[in-house]
Amino acid sequence: MVMALPSGTPGAGADEPARIYDRAAIKRLGDELVDDTTGTSPVSHLEEAGGFPPNMRLGWGALGVMGFPLALEHDKIVAYAELKLGDMAQSLHGHRDELYTASANVDTAEVENIENVRRI
Repeated sequence: MVMALPSGTPGAGADEPARIYDRAAIKRLGDELVDDTTGTSPVSHLEEAGGFPPNMRLGWGALGVMGFPLALEHDKIVAYAELKLGDMAQSLHGHRDELYTASANVDTAEVENIENVRRI
């Protein structure tokens, strides 16, 4: 079922279009964030980018004794980038869960609204 706010509802001004809540579309949006079956979701790209090959790290002796501090910092940066890409993927999973919660909230509000209308 699709719900729309009447034009007299606060937040739905005369020049503002009515808001439509399509629960299935809300859930689909969340699924598109993390659906890895096709490999085209943002999460699949982040996970692919976050899987750096082992040779990305230089190691302590790669730049010699004088380059040791630079190699150490380079390896820290690579590790930080891997961590952040993983965090972003987890964040998108969290957004999907929140979209599912929002969809459930619309369901709950609709049921409670119908019950309140019956009492009137």
